[in-house]
Amino acid sequence: MNLIDLFPKTIAAANLETLTPELIRRAIEYIDAAEKTGLVESDGVYTTNQQLLEHDLFREVKQEIVSLCKRYSECLCHVVEGIRICNSWGNVIEHGQSIRLHRHNNSYISGSFYLTGGSSFVISNLGFHDIFGFVPRVSKSNYRSWESFAINPEPGGIVLFPSGLYHSVAPSTSKEKRYSIAFNAVPLGTIGRPTSLLDLGTLPRASTDA
Repeated sequence: MNLIDLFPKTIAAANLETLTPELIRRAIEYIDAAEKTGLVESDGVYTTNQQLLEHDLFREVKQEIVSLCKRYSECLCHVVEGIRICNSWGNVIEHGQSIRLHRHNNSYISGSFYLTGGSSFVISNLGFHDIFGFVPRVSKSNYRSWESFAINPEPGGIVLFPSGLYHSVAPSTSKEKRYSIAFNAVPLGTIGRPTSLLDLGTLPRASTDA
């Protein structure tokens, strides 16, 4: 029997060249000083500022992320005039905390980059196995049996993925805080086919607290 894998979900990983150790230190200080909130106690907290990357501190990092999003979009063979980060926020996870399973249905590309190491970032496969309640025999050598894929964060690393994919952060077993910055991006310009065109125009630049 020949097995043919069709229509995969593709994610991307890279290292941010502009995210230097000094910038990481300053970013952690900035997040520590920022106002934060959380949905439930077992989850970590996130900054109430949802336009974190608009701060001058992150100007070069933001430009690099947009460039990576464009390259990622090209790899997916999407015809997109431009890409804009529409919101961004800092996450802090302490010992025993996690980020629950969720997805971002109102954006195009989502991503997260890491200021520290810590708990794994988990992409989840909620699909075929759920139809009949299958409990697959998971094999490390057969990715078709996987229900999730874990990425161990490293400082300066970034992950990009389609916003519709479910993702989470595993409960932390470390005594050290885990710092990351997450974001969503949307396409700009005219997209779609002749009878379903949508002109997303240019989003206004968010105000900064620089």
